[in-house]
Amino acid sequence: MGWRSLSRDFLNRQVAASAIHWSTQETDSLYAPQSKRILPNAPSSLKIPRSFGRLMSSVFASSTPDRFDRLYRALAHIQHSGEPSRTDLQDFEQIAENVREQILALRSTFPENRLKDWQVIKTDYEPQLIDSQIGPLGRLRTAPWVLLSDSRTLCWDGQDYRIGPALPDITASSGTDLLPQALQIATATRANAYWQGLGTVHVTPTSADIEQSPSLTALRALATDCSLCDLCHHATRTVFGEGPQNADILFVGEQPGDQEDLQGRPFVGPAGQLFDKAFEEARGQRHEAWVSNAVKHFKFIQKGNRRIHQKPGSVEVNACSPWISAERRLLQPKVTVMLGVTGASALLGRPVTVSRERSRLFKLEDGSLGLVTVHPSYLLRLPDEDAKTREYIKFVADLRMAISALA
Repeated sequence: MGWRSLSRDFLNRQVAASAIHWSTQETDSLYAPQSKRILPNAPSSLKIPRSFGRLMSSVFASSTPDRFDRLYRALAHIQHSGEPSRTDLQDFEQIAENVREQILALRSTFPENRLKDWQVIKTDYEPQLIDSQIGPLGRLRTAPWVLLSDSRTLCWDGQDYRIGPALPDITASSGTDLLPQALQIATATRANAYWQGLGTVHVTPTSADIEQSPSLTALRALATDCSLCDLCHHATRTVFGEGPQNADILFVGEQPGDQEDLQGRPFVGPAGQLFDKAFEEARGQRHEAWVSNAVKHFKFIQKGNRRIHQKPGSVEVNACSPWISAERRLLQPKVTVMLGVTGASALLGRPVTVSRERSRLFKLEDGSLGLVTVHPSYLLRLPDEDAKTREYIKFVADLRMAISALA
């Protein structure tokens, strides 16, 4: 925010790039719980192409020593000629690619949300790269964590972040020993003006990126900024699959619900709790299975304080299909259980009638086994208790069939 405000002021006054020396200095109020900040309030006088603006955000987050000067010179060129220079475009694209790789590597160090206690992550990335990921990292891991580097301490309690200076000698102690110190030293909050309007760098995945992802950990890091359909603009976060990366059995549901969207985990709401109960009765263990959804964002309509689930359409299912395909490619499960019509249609690529195709094992294209059954939310919607009991018994039998097929 400081660089942006000063740059606008300098450009409006036509200050030459050669007349400016850029530097960063830590102020006494940088890590205060609250602080005010006075910056020039100059209007923006340039129209910057959106794609070039994204490149500039990446350059700002990079470790390029003269990045402030290069960014200002790029703006001055646009002011003079009306468009970015070809040299700036080429240089910034290369820098942005390096930053993208670093961001994905940083995200890949974060544990899954099923580990609910505090996690301590150590990193050696530059502070500007860490600052550019404060928002995405909170969406990626909703459970509490502390990120420690040589220049920054970043704490996330599951609701909000706090920032502090680096702890002395983080390599000498274990994560558990460092946690109390980190929580004590991280005092700056959103009420501190220095931490408002951070320049977030998004890593927007393409279908090709998803298809080429080398691991489930890398795939989860990539999914954080998924925007393959419009659901990303309304949901809180991408809800990726979870489980052991050597799981032999994969469960594919429809989409995350309200609780899944808030907690960042699949199948943790009422339907998920019923699934866990039934899977345990079938002699299965949730921690041994990979559980995911055909659609990775929550589709809903707002009614007062409630978010009412809406069935995803073919547009959302088709847009999300690269994710579940990549999960299956990387997992190579022996058995894939499709829960409900959306999960089954997404995987089989054709219309499915669950009542006609459930409760039987069949070969999938890759030679592994598939099984179609109802979604546990279907059981919750049944109004008649006798019908609920009958359908639940059938559901447990289907899960038992899938487990027995592993043998």
